[in-house]
Amino acid sequence: MKEYKYDEESVNALIEWAKTASFPEQVMLSEAENIFDVKRYVQANLSDIAAHYPDEFYNPAITRLYQLKDKMEGKDNAE
Repeated sequence: MKEYKYDEESVNALIEWAKTASFPEQVMLSEAENIFDVKRYVQANLSDIAAHYPDEFYNPAITRLYQLKDKMEGKDNAE
């Protein structure tokens, strides 16, 4: 599994990316993860981060955005 950074600077950069990136309506992250409404998916994860960061319990919201970013940039198969 890929290692992601959860420090404030890295998370802020990820949030900025999520707020400014263009997304397709749908994306298939993996065989088990098909996102039907990418904008809503991004907003839900941003809301979790805004409400709870730096609580580590909510790191999966950050991880999901990293995974989406990797997919959008063609890095989803990189380890």
